[in-house]
Amino acid sequence: MPSGVSNADLLDLTRTTLQNLPDMEFEVALDFQEYPVCNLWFQRDKVQVDDGTSIERNIILDTSGNASMVRLYQKTPINVADVQVKITAPWVQSQVHWSIERREALRNRKPSRYIELLRSRRVDATVDLSDLLERKAWATPTSESDDLNPRGLPYWLSKLETSATTAGFNAMRVRYAGGTTSTTKGGIDGNTNAKWKGYAFVYTAINADFVRSMRRAFHATHFVSPITAYDLRKGPAVNYRIYMGLDELVEFEDLSTKQNDNLGRDLDPFHGTTTFKRVPIIYTPQIDDDDHDAIYGVAHNKFYPFVMEGDWMRESDPMSDVEQHNVMTTFIDCSYQFFCKNVREAGFVGHKVVS
Repeated sequence: MPSGVSNADLLDLTRTTLQNLPDMEFEVALDFQEYPVCNLWFQRDKVQVDDGTSIERNIILDTSGNASMVRLYQKTPINVADVQVKITAPWVQSQVHWSIERREALRNRKPSRYIELLRSRRVDATVDLSDLLERKAWATPTSESDDLNPRGLPYWLSKLETSATTAGFNAMRVRYAGGTTSTTKGGIDGNTNAKWKGYAFVYTAINADFVRSMRRAFHATHFVSPITAYDLRKGPAVNYRIYMGLDELVEFEDLSTKQNDNLGRDLDPFHGTTTFKRVPIIYTPQIDDDDHDAIYGVAHNKFYPFVMEGDWMRESDPMSDVEQHNVMTTFIDCSYQFFCKNVREAGFVGHKVVS
């Protein structure tokens, strides 16, 4: 590296180095032990790519009612009904940036030191962005009008209300982070559309009753249990996962080790993975602090992230401005949203009583 570095040279050097960063080891103290959203949800087998001003899909929540019993020669009135209802969600945007100062390049003249400096800044930025994506995926927006924050899993898969503790398709109310609630999600009101309600049940402890509730939830929401190890890794059943916090997972594993005839074989470990009906259970530290010890069963072929074509993990070229002419900044931009196309089949929520 020359003794003097111009801003133009630094821009070219940084741009070129970013494109050819070698694999290097960095120790990073992470916020979460597991990153299911970044490592699983945003992988190619789950994520959907779209464009447009917002995300829109149609669902049929009722039929036209044209089926009937008839007599010979009975006249039939022709009725063509619009039975489709639109599910909508706005795009949201997130970003992260990292910078390097021209004189830092002079202080790290050796190519190896400069590469290490660039990579460490980039790692810091991407980890920070990953933490943000993870936190937002397990949260609701602040209010019904909030179009800044994404509609995380609890927006689409609701808990039962305080007065509605009967297990079944009775979950419809979105509890926003700001304290308000609404029965409308994705533009459809579950209070007036019975088929736009999700499945939920209340449990008091991880015990035999909990296992029976899980079985009912599996059958009601069409969860599929994999039969072979291949199915678990790559087959259709890879769409299904269960997410638990640490306390709930440890209690579940304790129950599995005490398995008896009353519990059956649903709690068997499968190839070293904690499972229920051979559906993998993922430890999710992001829900450790859930007020009602929520457990989510998710069908990822019904609930998934959308990313905008051309604006997902888009890394800009390094740039400088007048106020900080010696600073080269790179941005990573994301346009995305979490979306559910059918809340009745997207999964279920098990939780303690909501007070």
